[in-house]
This record gives sequence, C-alpha cells and structure tokens, in this order.
Amino acid sequence: RTQPLILDSGRILLPLYSDGFNVSAMAYSDDQGEKWDISAPIVGLAPIQPTVVQRKDGSVVAFCRDSGTAPTRVHRADSSDDGKTWTVSHKTEIPNPGASIAVRELADGRWIMIYNDTEAGRYSLAAALSEDEGNTWPVVRHIEHDVNKKDSFAYPSVVQGSDGCVHISYSHRTKEGASIKHAAFTPEWVTGK
Repeated sequence: RTQPLILDSGRILLPLYSDGFNVSAMAYSDDQGEKWDISAPIVGLAPIQPTVVQRKDGSVVAFCRDSGTAPTRVHRADSSDDGKTWTVSHKTEIPNPGASIAVRELADGRWIMIYNDTEAGRYSLAAALSEDEGNTWPVVRHIEHDVNKKDSFAYPSVVQGSDGCVHISYSHRTKEGASIKHAAFTPEWVTGK
C-alpha cells in the first residue's frame, strides 16, 4: 500500500514499521535495489505506517499514523540526509483515528494527503491539498463520509496519472460487504474549482 520513493539522489526509500515497537524506519538502496540498508528509527509517541515525500530543498518528510495516546494526530518527522536519520516525530494538527494515510507530490508541486479526518473511527475519508510542502493543509474535501459512523474507509494509496488525474484505492467496508474501491479525480475537484 505504501509506495517506495525515489529521491533526487537516486536513493530508493521503502517505508517500514513495527507494530510491536510502535516505531517506523526506512529501508534504503543506493544501487537500484540490489542491496538494502535500514535507517535509524523514527521514534516518538508511536508513529507507524509512514508515507514519505521529498521537498524541493532535498529534505524528506515522513507522515505517520498515530498509534499512541490522545489526542490522536498525524505524526511528522523530517530527514536531511536522504532518509538515513530522522527527527523525533511530533504530532501535527491533523486528526488521525489510528489509521493509515497516503501523501504524494503532484505534478504541479502541490502535495495531496488522503486520510481519515476524524479522531475516532474510519467512517470519513478525505483529500487535502498543501501548497507549502506539507506545512499547512487548508483545502479539504470528503471522498467518503458515513453520517451514521458505521462504515469504514481506510488504508489509502494514491498515485497521479500522466493526464493529471489522481487515482486512489482504499478498503471499503459497509453493511453490504467489503472490497477495495478505486476513485479518480482531478486536483481541481478537491478545491471545488
């Protein structure tokens, strides 16, 4: 579900985590996947299931699921050495019900985040856009939202096609059954323009 990221340096980062220790790390390869090493852990108050994006200055940001204490929020850690070492994660202002998130840089330089925008429950799935490389996420639009709070939409993955269309897949559980759902939209759909 979480995709590897090829950095400007050519290094491949593959996000990893441990449920048992509630930490994350990156496997990394500098020879196109022939040999792999492991980064220092991303530690904090239980950051797991990282998703990574590279800033224009070359630094890397990891956003993580919160499996720690309330209030549950998306965690963030930063790396200035291509993912080899990481800052201690800190909680952002973005709500997280202990659920995976997906972040990707779009072709126009904006970042998109697909996440459950609640503190409890996975009944709401949203797309958010950032124009400042993940510092703020002012534009949010719901992809799914069950007003009865019984359905579950989780474990998103996101890519952008060559035509600019954003494609996401995620688990979709309702009283009718469970499946993997695909949705496609333009970034303009998120902004409502």
